[in-house]
Amino acid sequence: MDQPTAPSPPTPAGPGFSRATSDPGRRPRPAADADDRDVSGRPLYAEVPDLDRLFRPASVAVIGASDAEGRPNTGVTRQLVGWAERVGARLHPVHPTRTAVFGIPCRPSVADLPEPVDLAVLLVADPLPVIDELAEAKVKFAVVFASGFAETGDQGAAAQERLAAAVARSGIRLLGPNTNLNAFEHFRDDLEGPAIALITQSGHQGRPVFALQELGIRLSHWAPTGNEADLETADFLSYFAERPEVGAIACYVEGLKDGRAFLLAADRAARRGVPVVAVKVGRTEAGARTAATHTGKLTGADDVVDAAMRQYGVIRVDGLDELQDTATLLARARPPRAEGVVVYAISGGTGAHVADLATAAGLRLPELSAARQAELHQWIPAYLNVANPVDNGGHPVGDWRGRKIIDAILDDPEVGVLICPISGPFPPLSDRLVRDLVDAAERTDKLVCVVWGSPSAPSPRTGTYCSAPPAWRPSARSATA
Repeated sequence: MDQPTAPSPPTPAGPGFSRATSDPGRRPRPAADADDRDVSGRPLYAEVPDLDRLFRPASVAVIGASDAEGRPNTGVTRQLVGWAERVGARLHPVHPTRTAVFGIPCRPSVADLPEPVDLAVLLVADPLPVIDELAEAKVKFAVVFASGFAETGDQGAAAQERLAAAVARSGIRLLGPNTNLNAFEHFRDDLEGPAIALITQSGHQGRPVFALQELGIRLSHWAPTGNEADLETADFLSYFAERPEVGAIACYVEGLKDGRAFLLAADRAARRGVPVVAVKVGRTEAGARTAATHTGKLTGADDVVDAAMRQYGVIRVDGLDELQDTATLLARARPPRAEGVVVYAISGGTGAHVADLATAAGLRLPELSAARQAELHQWIPAYLNVANPVDNGGHPVGDWRGRKIIDAILDDPEVGVLICPISGPFPPLSDRLVRDLVDAAERTDKLVCVVWGSPSAPSPRTGTYCSAPPAWRPSARSATA
């Protein structure tokens, strides 16, 4: 990988970053100037492409549109029609033999479009002849679904080079080839708080992160980059880092088209205080070989990739569950004000288990002071251990004592993070504890995390997620995130 020589490596995005620019705990550094150069004279500046009209076009042309039953293009066209309605775009089907598609007037060619369009979606097997037509029509963006390019070997790679050259001559920005409909999904608009923006070279691998919306976590964009003949992961990193609604960027990466561009984009995100979390495949020979046949990507030497990502603040994780959890946490949380972590549990066994996991993950669990322990024992029986982990023997549900316990822990200046595994099997034990945790999280500037293990009561995610503490199912995932 061609690694840029940065003026100073950005501080790695660590636990607690949020996207709120008014957050006093957030201290992004200035972006590199366009005139900055490294010792070899190369720019240290990542250009930010204007992709607004890719994600929110005013008008869309669907080349090869169909509404014939049983045709593959019909389902794609139907989804694009629904998406265009949601984003307020005018959609123009294009097909040489149809007069209408799904009741919308159909044009026989690109040249017959009734207006300039921002985006053209190509549902044709060979997109190359269409590129010149799009350029003549001054189309800004194109998306190519067709496969059979670099992922298939030398002949396909040559075809992709021809496509890339045509796109470069045309001035169009192209997403794909070998991409899919992920950019045109139904993003919920009823969720609040900082959002996750998603970049994937494999559409299916982004599905678990996209599904976080079902748990109340906001997703703003999904860029399925495919073979990256033109637009690449680095372009979307730079673009998303400048979006005010984006709190974290989650990536699934098979290979880097341009390692230097990726690191400059990661540097921009770090300077803006936007955490980047990535699954990067190719740790093994089998994984690298499969990536090459999937999107035509060479994965690169894994130890070099790992070191470069670490230097430029990209948090590398192995699994999609880790990608979910870490991106969720970093999108919504502030930097911890102190390193100390306290585990607060209704079971001594649960507390001991989570303490082991947290320590193994590199977190520091300080023993609470004698004065703090004495304060906690005002509301917790004296025979229970409150040194850290804090064992309450069962969170008080009938009065104010439960909230007092949580507030006392969070008021300790040595404590920056509270982890609470909820293993209570029934309400009111679980739901009262949830309410106290949510109320405390809204009051404090410290990080409150929940491990959800109760089968019956509603989890913190049932409320407004932007004000509720982050929640996980397995204990290990909370510590890792």
